[in-house]
Amino acid sequence: MSVDREIRSLLVWSLALGWLAAGHAESGLPPREPSSVRASTVWTNSLGMRFRRIPAGEFLAGSPEAEAGRDANETAHRVTLTRSFWLGVTHVTVGQFADFVKASAYRTAAEKQGWATGAWDVAGEKWSRIEGGSWKSPGFHQDASHPVVCVTWHDADAFCAWLSEKEGRNYRLPAEAEWEYAARAGVGTAYSWGDDPKAGAGWLNGSDRTSENLFALFPGFPWSDGFVHTSPAATFRPNAWGLYDMLGNTLQWCGDWFGEYPFAAVEDPRGPSLGKERVLRGGAFVYGPRHCRNAFRGRNSPDFQNFYVGFRVLCEAAEIDRP
Repeated sequence: MSVDREIRSLLVWSLALGWLAAGHAESGLPPREPSSVRASTVWTNSLGMRFRRIPAGEFLAGSPEAEAGRDANETAHRVTLTRSFWLGVTHVTVGQFADFVKASAYRTAAEKQGWATGAWDVAGEKWSRIEGGSWKSPGFHQDASHPVVCVTWHDADAFCAWLSEKEGRNYRLPAEAEWEYAARAGVGTAYSWGDDPKAGAGWLNGSDRTSENLFALFPGFPWSDGFVHTSPAATFRPNAWGLYDMLGNTLQWCGDWFGEYPFAAVEDPRGPSLGKERVLRGGAFVYGPRHCRNAFRGRNSPDFQNFYVGFRVLCEAAEIDRP
């Protein structure tokens, strides 16, 4: 990396952190305290899915050069989102997905092919198969309150299309920038609680001492959260905007094709117009500190599904806001 680029990145982060510390209203950055989210900003739809209204604003996407676990694709850049939106308080759950399947007779990709993707086989350097596996049977116990898994990007998109038609509203997967803005909820740190991964007990379901013998590929957190696989939605602490499991539990599909971040400031980005892989954000129960950061950018084929991939949905604010 060039010296100029490194200096520019440090200056951008220094300026942003200065604004956060000073609490300048004119900066356009969202408030940091949970009390800033009023009870009236919660909305529940016909499936019982709860949503939080996320205000328009700006934030610094990506990560600083010095952040532990940082990937090269996390170039720091300022993003402005000009429209508010409503984001699911939790992942889409097994129960909610079951309502969709019952009403539409939809069959997921895993159901059609007769198997689901399991954990990474270290010895064979490939994904293992769960024969007969699907969102109904991912290889471990789930009830209706757990996040649905073993769904492809296409499966998640189909859920959004069905819900949009059912309610006459515009539901979709969040853009990557919308997801990170909501995950950060006004903070510039690596995690919702700060920069020290050791201080995050009670904040997320990740790879830890409960599951260290199963998911050794990803060095875990130094605590025991009590869950080997998924945990029920809203089990752990929410972020400052009242959103649960933005980090941990399962990876979450975003609407964007994966692409390299820009250096310049952008407004309402939606990623490349074409691509081969869709964005996955948020970490999962198999992941440790590196992959459960606010800035971590996963990606995979839109046909990919496995036992730690799920999603949450966004509803466009104009469809719900009232004068």
